[in-house]
Amino acid sequence: MSNIHQELLTRPTFVEIDVKKIHHNFNEVKKITSGQKILCIVKGNAYGHGSIEMAQEFQKLGADYLGVAIPEEGVELRRAGITIPILVLSAISNRQISVCIEYDLTITAPSDEKLENINSTAMQMNKQAKVHIKVDTGMGRIGVNWERAEKFIPVMNQSKNIHFEGLYAHFAKSDEVSEFNDIQIERFDSVISMFKKHGYNFELVHHANSGGILFHNSNYSMVRAGMILYGLFEGIQIPNDIHLKPVMTWKTEVVYFKYIEPGTGIGYGHRFVANKGTRIVTLPVGYADGYQRAMGVSGMVIINDNLYPIAGRVCMDQMMIDIGPNGEAYKGDEVILVGRSKHQEITFFDIARWSNTSIYELLSQISYRVPRLYK
Repeated sequence: MSNIHQELLTRPTFVEIDVKKIHHNFNEVKKITSGQKILCIVKGNAYGHGSIEMAQEFQKLGADYLGVAIPEEGVELRRAGITIPILVLSAISNRQISVCIEYDLTITAPSDEKLENINSTAMQMNKQAKVHIKVDTGMGRIGVNWERAEKFIPVMNQSKNIHFEGLYAHFAKSDEVSEFNDIQIERFDSVISMFKKHGYNFELVHHANSGGILFHNSNYSMVRAGMILYGLFEGIQIPNDIHLKPVMTWKTEVVYFKYIEPGTGIGYGHRFVANKGTRIVTLPVGYADGYQRAMGVSGMVIINDNLYPIAGRVCMDQMMIDIGPNGEAYKGDEVILVGRSKHQEITFFDIARWSNTSIYELLSQISYRVPRLYK
């Protein structure tokens, strides 16, 4: 993402993206998808990894498609020179349809009404719109219910300015052991059969997200790889023959050091009060960067291969760390927020546990003002 923070690259708080690990994870997905086409998810700034940079890598690696949430994300990629197909996965408003057509973004049609609007707009622009039909097999988010998918047919028959390229649905419990996953596949198969009966054979048919790829992949023509491309998966244990490598580490440095006497309070509300003399260091990172305020005193960081606790509340732009009465840290010392030192490690799963949230939320909340360094 192009911004002043990325341009200057002077801030001591930053994330590192290991591009070789992106290549490794992409090849792991290829290994288990048996020649199916791969759509790489880059929505939400590619889960915090940088949508443009990740899209460029996936394009180089031979990805067949990219997935974004909103048209603006797709336009950003087009303006950055991305040429491979891009699917807008969310429902869009009617005023966004022309933007999708203008920038050659494939549109999700979650209803027959939206299909009519897409065709009308494309006709006015004298262009063809690319569409993937979305049906709801149990996610309950967008898409016509699988039992009523036949209502698409009359509108499709009248839509002369639409190329019906794809058909898809989404798992609700792919990261769990649940019979509902098989039920969703059965429902989707019945929808495919219905469309075939009416003469529609879609080039791209896809149901599997990351969990679907790992545990419930049927032989449809495409899969949608998301978090596993970035080396992470939240849910049941992944198969032993699949080896994912986390791509991102998050670092900062010590910018201030002080000694405090017993009884001294630290931070907003003095949620930390020293019960003995101790040493406190301040770090230039806070919840405006996406670092979780909800962690409170549960959070830890690594300094000089030692784990130290957060002292008091995380502030918007800074936080304080208690390194103890004998701890050693100096201004400029590296601090690992997420990553590994010689003997210690902190993962996004740790931060998620400490703050009672999900790694998906953590990654998507890493702020634009945290520079991304690609190595």
